[in-house]
Amino acid sequence: MERYEAMKKLSLQELKVKYDQLATHTSPGLGFYREEIARRELEEINHEMLSMTKHMRNMTIAISIMTFVNVITVLVQLS
Repeated sequence: MERYEAMKKLSLQELKVKYDQLATHTSPGLGFYREEIARRELEEINHEMLSMTKHMRNMTIAISIMTFVNVITVLVQLS
């Protein structure tokens, strides 16, 4: 078993290779499946939040443009 500090220095690809090597000698327990379910749910939530954030950004840009056009229109009418 590798020490934690040595493991931290491994790249993601190296960790995946080591995981696959160890997985052939073990059997997953309920905790493994529970963690994978939680990871996938979190990934889905993150994707939804990113999508919502992009929509909010686009709406903010549109509102800003409409506000600018409104200000220009009011200034033109006042002059």
